[in-house]
Amino acid sequence: MNYDAVIDSLRPNVLRGVSKEDVVVALHAAGLTIIECIKGLMQLYGLSLGDAKSIAASHPVWRGIVKAAEPLHDELEAYAEKMKGGGDPDDL
Repeated sequence: MNYDAVIDSLRPNVLRGVSKEDVVVALHAAGLTIIECIKGLMQLYGLSLGDAKSIAASHPVWRGIVKAAEPLHDELEAYAEKMKGGGDPDDL
């Protein structure tokens, strides 16, 4: 099932009041990526990027993906901090 079809299939449930956590499980079970899950939460609930990311990333179904991405996230944060200070990105 493609992204749009998954979102369309969940919309009636959201209108009936299904929880965001249950929608995260459904998005994951449908084979969507964590990025698509975040996008779906934004679309279905009108959430901000930050709120949708927080809900998806904190859900147990995505724990392995989030854990695996931590080193990359840490490296990107270090790079951003280095660039704020005017440092040379090659020094990382």
